[in-house]
Amino acid sequence: MAVSLAPEIFSEVVGAIYDCAIDREAWPNALTRLREAMGFHNAALALQALPSGEVLLNVTSGIPADYLARMPHYGADVVEQWGGVEAMRSYPLYEPLVLSWIRERSLWEGNRYYNEWGLPQGLVDGMGIGVARDPASVGSLGLGRHRDAGPITEREVELARLFIPHLQRAVTISRILDIKTVSVVTLETVLDTVAAAVILVDANLAIVHANRAALKLFAAGGPIASVSGRLQVSVPAAAAALRLAVAQAVADEAALDGKGLGIPLSRDGEKPRLLYVLPLGHSELRASLVPRAVAAIFVAPPFSPPAKPHAALAALFGLSGAESAVLGCIVAGRSVKETAESLGIEISTVKTHLHRIFQKTDTRRQAELVSLAASYALPIEE
Repeated sequence: MAVSLAPEIFSEVVGAIYDCAIDREAWPNALTRLREAMGFHNAALALQALPSGEVLLNVTSGIPADYLARMPHYGADVVEQWGGVEAMRSYPLYEPLVLSWIRERSLWEGNRYYNEWGLPQGLVDGMGIGVARDPASVGSLGLGRHRDAGPITEREVELARLFIPHLQRAVTISRILDIKTVSVVTLETVLDTVAAAVILVDANLAIVHANRAALKLFAAGGPIASVSGRLQVSVPAAAAALRLAVAQAVADEAALDGKGLGIPLSRDGEKPRLLYVLPLGHSELRASLVPRAVAAIFVAPPFSPPAKPHAALAALFGLSGAESAVLGCIVAGRSVKETAESLGIEISTVKTHLHRIFQKTDTRRQAELVSLAASYALPIEE
């Protein structure tokens, strides 16, 4: 890990975040661990349904009760502090945004929210992270920086980037489950009420439990099936990404990153679906649900298409930086020679990277890679 955070602390925070996917009441603890690990004074996580505006999740940490009660009165001021509605819509999703980096202090130091709410608590800067933005919902995480902690640095931004895919996974799966908490006693009953297919598997993809929606999916004879008690995916690249994600979930969930986070599963003429992998074996809460299961696989329609398909592929299949760069060029339509010229490397080096990409994604030709990337840009279907 390039940033200075002890691996055991990072793993503990990631584990606390994943517990929230099946127990929403665990969010306050997770946010406290997250902000303390990153050096922030407070944190607020909010998720709203669209277009109704219904609050799906509203959790805070480190905010005194009296200030918490006053927060709703500053909605317009918060938006103004960050540059207005249009500016906020233009900010990149899943990228940490530091207030003082994107807007001059002179533009917001006279802001009512900053002067009446932030400064009295000693807050001098903030970080915002979008965790959801699609036709069904919008969600963000806000982190407040205290003057005693000093300016926000690249360290905090890099840490945030490491935590983002884990936060996104927990929020997404929590939305799919749409429940407050799950206990060992009620697990199967609760999962059978979930609209999305949920399959619990062991390290070899043997099915430990499949809910009613999953059984219906199997019976329909689509690209995901139960074969001799094992989960089988007929789309090669999706199957490879799923195996990689489950193996990583078993080995080290903190290194899961984007693996198993929205694996596209579609065939011609079929409604696209996404697979989400949640590790189960690395916390007492999750491991106690079904001891034999190492991961839960959720099957759901896509919430939104990734803005950069090749970046999503790189995350899902664990591509290196160099492999990701080559993939980006190939997906953009460049030949091997053009890719080498664009990246300033030898043609033989491009071919070596391409061979490794083929191996990792279970593809054989450049056309298959382009087709695989295209599956990440399918239009949303509700």
